Amino acid sequence: MNTTEDLPMIKKVLCVDDDALSLTISELMLNSVSFTEQIDTAIDGKDALDYLDKILEEKDTTGKAPQLILLDINMPVMNGWEFLEEFVPAYAEKLPGTKIIILSSTIDPQDFEQAKKFPVVVDFISKPLGLDMLESLKESEHFRVYFAGSGNEDNKA
Repeated sequence: MNTTEDLPMIKKVLCVDDDALSLTISELMLNSVSFTEQIDTAIDGKDALDYLDKILEEKDTTGKAPQLILLDINMPVMNGWEFLEEFVPAYAEKLPGTKIIILSSTIDPQDFEQAKKFPVVVDFISKPLGLDMLESLKESEHFRVYFAGSGNEDNKA
């Protein structure tokens, strides 16, 4: 039987959400489909930026940055939009392998339009994170390289 270390998957996902239940659901879903080796969490945008700052302080950031950030929009302290406004100019170029998916309960069409303004945002998913959504993400152009199996490891960002 294969262990998760033998399976192709994303190395690290950062889940940014102030709701403990949403974080728990995301973690359970990510683990249940062998989507990632490691899940880190942040409770708001500022906490997430502090997390990224610690990674960038290290001389060798190889393998330390998340390949995916699941970002809630509505959070106290620093919301998802404020996070993106800081992430794009200060972090996007330094962490080119990091993609962002907004994971939110919003149904406001303006939020969907605003997300399109940020090139690092590759998808907008409604909460809660589901198994079918993760399986679809495995096939998406942004993430399929992580799940393709042997022979594609050289293409991993």
